[in-house]
Formats: sequence, structure tokens, C-alpha cells
Amino acid sequence: MITWKRGSIEIVGEILKSLNENSIKKSHIANKCNLDARTVNKYLDIIISLDFVKKSKDMHHFSITQKGINFLEKYDNLIKYFEKDLNLNEELPYSNLSHVEIKN
Repeated sequence: MITWKRGSIEIVGEILKSLNENSIKKSHIANKCNLDARTVNKYLDIIISLDFVKKSKDMHHFSITQKGINFLEKYDNLIKYFEKDLNLNEELPYSNLSHVEIKN
């Protein structure tokens, strides 16, 4: 079995999935995604600035926006593509997918 450290895209995807059913508190996001509070704060700041997530009026709950749902659908399609086309039981020619950089 191949394992690697989660990259930013995977963490964003997991946070959005945790918010997909209903709005939840930051501590619940941390528990569902197995992240510490500092990391959750970092990623929430990023995805709020991207308009993927919004804070509730009480400022304690977070919910996914339509833009976040659209991103999550595309993310899920990408994951399905990799799962379909890569045999994860075989050794890959590279050790860590999360370190691949795409430059514009």
C-alpha cells in the first residue's frame, strides 16, 4: 500500500466534504479531518477568501458555498480519475504525489 502526506488540495477537499451535509464548528472540522486547530484556521482562512466556505451569523459555524460545492465536485472527479487509472497496489515511479508542483 502506498501512503503519502496529504497535500493542500486533499486537505481542502476533506474540509469541504466535512461541511457538505451541514454547517459545523471549527472543532468538529478538526476532528472529522484529523487536523490540529492551527491547520484548520490556516485552511479556513484560505477557503473563506476563495469563497468556498462562509461563516454563519453567530461566527461559530461554517458552511460550504455553491462555489465550494462546485470545487468539491471537480475534486471528486479528479480523485475518481486517479483511482480508476492508477493501480494503487503497485509501487509508483515517484514517492510522493503531494510534492508535485504545477506552474503556470
